[in-house]
Amino acid sequence: MASDETGGTGTQLLDRAVSVLRFLGEAGHGGATMVMIRETLGLTQPTAHRIITALERHGLVDRERETRRYRLGLALFAMGATAADGTGLRVLARPALMRLSAATGDSVFLMARAGFNTVCVDRQQGSYMIDSLTGHIGGQIPMGVGPASQAILAFLPSAEATVITSTNAPLYRHYGSLTEGKVKSALDGIRQNGYAVDHGELVAGISAIAVPILPPGRDAVASIAINLTSARLSEERLPTLVDLIKAEVRTLEASLNPLEDAHLGSAAAAMVQARR
Repeated sequence: MASDETGGTGTQLLDRAVSVLRFLGEAGHGGATMVMIRETLGLTQPTAHRIITALERHGLVDRERETRRYRLGLALFAMGATAADGTGLRVLARPALMRLSAATGDSVFLMARAGFNTVCVDRQQGSYMIDSLTGHIGGQIPMGVGPASQAILAFLPSAEATVITSTNAPLYRHYGSLTEGKVKSALDGIRQNGYAVDHGELVAGISAIAVPILPPGRDAVASIAINLTSARLSEERLPTLVDLIKAEVRTLEASLNPLEDAHLGSAAAAMVQARR
């Protein structure tokens, strides 16, 4: 990013503040110094100080006194939790995640769309401990990476999905051999089958299955995914796991909108039925 000459307009300052928050989010627990933030984002010292001071005042950024490193503040976590529950999705889905984890012994995730990304809204750890791409609640990955996000992407309007994959295309190279073409080619199969699956192609030894959550009359908003070691995802076990997730998703969709398919627009109803 080119260095800024002045403090900028209100809109420019807002854009830069968001950039600071995103940068600190990527920095993780280690945080970042004022110099790191300023040099990475191309900000002048006065502008960086002005933005970070304002963010710190609102609790969106915290500074550790000894290291003088900045990290995302707890106020963001509180807002994130509120956003996650904005539709009641997290509360409604928690029992489903617990049942799936208990029935399978594997880790179960509730993933939701956040712009061009997919964010982990909730997770239930299974008996078999494995890492995930998002890592923790609040972690996010580019839309199109992994079955959980592809399950959502497949049921978005085609024009919107195209914008997302083309925008995220440069990011895919950070995930092994994943490309925009591979993401796009997988979408038709996901729509036909009603689920997305990865047999250890994205992360060696780790597989995942995901089913989209499609509230009647609305676009895909989220998905439920099971992550497990590839050794535990046999061809014989795959249909059983898919059926378990789909059963929970159907119950969840009915809770999000109790209207019957007969009251839906024909296109929305057809889409819901097609993926089952």
